[in-house]
Amino acid sequence: MLPPKGSCAAQQRAFTAFRAEYNTERPHGALGGATPASRYTPSVRAYPERLAPFAYPAHYTVKMVTTAGTIRLRSRLLFIAHALTHEYIGLEEIDDGLWSIYVGPMLLARVSEQDFILRG
Repeated sequence: MLPPKGSCAAQQRAFTAFRAEYNTERPHGALGGATPASRYTPSVRAYPERLAPFAYPAHYTVKMVTTAGTIRLRSRLLFIAHALTHEYIGLEEIDDGLWSIYVGPMLLARVSEQDFILRG
């Protein structure tokens, strides 16, 4: 792999050769001298193309995160995360003007309508 190759294609070929040697030829001490490829078994579980949307309790306000990573809360634009684009999040008002923001069962943050700042 070193020195770097002169083109991306040449670097990819070098990496592919290294990966094959590392996984199928080179013995690994942590594996008792076996190779990673000899220990690999594919999962029996299917890997879905897309996970099913989260189900939120009926009292939650459910919103889809925009392509900009935002939602609207009380007419205010609130940045959530680009990583959650097109995902539904659940908002639960836990006190007057204080909201918990959930991604599925996981509490992502809390936000107060006084300042609209996300807090962990």
